[in-house]
Amino acid sequence: MYELDYKKFWEENEKCFEPFTTSKPRVPVKLPFDDHFLFEDVSIESTVRYYHDRDFRLRMNRLCNDRMEKAIGMRFFDEEEKMTVSPNRFEVIMGAHWEYSEGGTPWLESTVEDIEDVKKLISRAEKLDMEKEAFPDEWYAEKERVEKETGIKLDYGSRGHRGPATMATSILGTENTCIFIMEEPDVMKSFFEVLTEKMVEYHEALLKATNSELKPGYWITDDNCYLFPPDKYEKFCAPFLERIFREFAPAPNDYRYQHSDSAMGHLMPILNDLGVNNVNFGPTIHPAEIRKAMPRAVIHGQIPPFTLRNGSADEIIETVKRDIDAAGRDGGLVATTAGSIAAGTSYDNIKIFLWAVNEYGRY
Repeated sequence: MYELDYKKFWEENEKCFEPFTTSKPRVPVKLPFDDHFLFEDVSIESTVRYYHDRDFRLRMNRLCNDRMEKAIGMRFFDEEEKMTVSPNRFEVIMGAHWEYSEGGTPWLESTVEDIEDVKKLISRAEKLDMEKEAFPDEWYAEKERVEKETGIKLDYGSRGHRGPATMATSILGTENTCIFIMEEPDVMKSFFEVLTEKMVEYHEALLKATNSELKPGYWITDDNCYLFPPDKYEKFCAPFLERIFREFAPAPNDYRYQHSDSAMGHLMPILNDLGVNNVNFGPTIHPAEIRKAMPRAVIHGQIPPFTLRNGSADEIIETVKRDIDAAGRDGGLVATTAGSIAAGTSYDNIKIFLWAVNEYGRY
């Protein structure tokens, strides 16, 4: 009973994203799949190989897309991946390094042991030339090859990155970050100042290298912002957002998105004052709380991922109805999970979710 005409559903979905209006067919849907979902869905033989073997990765992406299309009529994962060389990761430029382990996704690890290491990191970062640091040597030749073969110019006009709190935990370490913001505020103020400046320079380097025109708007993913008390967030992280928005999303109605799938409700008033106008927060935060604290923000959520994965049909439907009743009547809701779709979520449960939005989310 939960089947839909998915071709019609997704075509209609494209017409539903105009915010804060009910002059559209229904509440729109986003399905935020990620690598964790793919690994479980295709029973992948090696996660490490997935990240290091391009042909294998694209084959697994196609396999998952085939399964997904058969079930719910969409293809999500990249099947072409024209560029074989990417810009250097900002956090790695700033001192973190990648770690890979079988069975998981890559994560960024710190080498910082004490506050003296942070001082050295700041001193080094101040001297970085982002136009040189942002790209591996082979990136320029790869860019030229792809543009020549495809006839399509590489475009880095759209901007976004992980947020300041999460970048700090990757570069300095999570425990170190929590201790240093309490015990070494002057050093940490300098750290966040150089983080901000170099982030702006990094984006400017990407724009320049691709001769891209800035498309105003900025997205931030900052799961670990929940670790910061409000006064510390205002002191260390808010200036980062202020500067980034001023540079890349200067108009109040420019897209300013923050994803933080954690219990960070204590920061919502600050984010509201910063002009964040699209949000995807943790599953413990009720959509009515978000609407009260951030009345001008489009709420992307708030289906708990484990409810979608483990819940009964009635539980999933009731949660969809809850979100629509709390935040969808004014047109300011995008129905999605509070965080990514959890690994192991069945297509049957996703079908129930889509059916419920289609049934109860109409204007």
